[in-house]
Amino acid sequence: MRLIQHILRFRPTVIISARQCHILSTQAAAFNKNVSAAQHYTVSKQYNLLLLSPIYAQSQKREFWGIDVAFNKVDEERVKLAGPDRAAAEWILRNGGSIKWTMSSNHLNDYNLLPTTSFEDYKIEEIDLTATDVINMGFEHLNNLQHVKKIRLHGCRCISDEALGLLVHVKDTLVHLEVSTCPMITEKGLMGLAELKKLKSLTLNELQDVKNFQQAIVNLQKAMPWCTINDMDEEATLPT
Repeated sequence: MRLIQHILRFRPTVIISARQCHILSTQAAAFNKNVSAAQHYTVSKQYNLLLLSPIYAQSQKREFWGIDVAFNKVDEERVKLAGPDRAAAEWILRNGGSIKWTMSSNHLNDYNLLPTTSFEDYKIEEIDLTATDVINMGFEHLNNLQHVKKIRLHGCRCISDEALGLLVHVKDTLVHLEVSTCPMITEKGLMGLAELKKLKSLTLNELQDVKNFQQAIVNLQKAMPWCTINDMDEEATLPT
């Protein structure tokens, strides 16, 4: 219910992906709302939501899934009210990712299990955006996060070099980073990671837009001698 109410703050009709539809459908069902699923997904007209299955749209000659900005745009009022960590956590979980708080050893991926009080006590330490629908603008949520040590970007089909550039928001704390199976990342974006002076471990894999991958690794290692760069042939797990 909280997620549905949050979306409606942006505009009366939103277009979202199948993954986001599943999140909404689960919540609506929990409140006995009528949810139908067909080729196009529709939640009860009571919520006036138009939920579309994945559609393609052209942008800079690349294909994007149909994703609504409402799931990624920073709500400055929400940041002021709940704090940057809480706002970022909502962004991550809305898009199907998971987080780990500094006070916990477990990852959280259920939006409805976010704390309802004492927001200031919860600080994000790890972020996993595997196969999520995040887009570049969403990474502005990283601004003012002071405890993020680990980020995993795996299978993020809709992010580009711009998203990597926004990791500078957590450059003072980020220690481990994975960027894999992200088809729009280029060597230019990778070279920008040299701004992350505290980074100790960087895992890279299956970046199809990096034309000469091995040479890019060599160039990046020269630019980041303080960081161990791993070129994994198989999906990697970040160190603990």
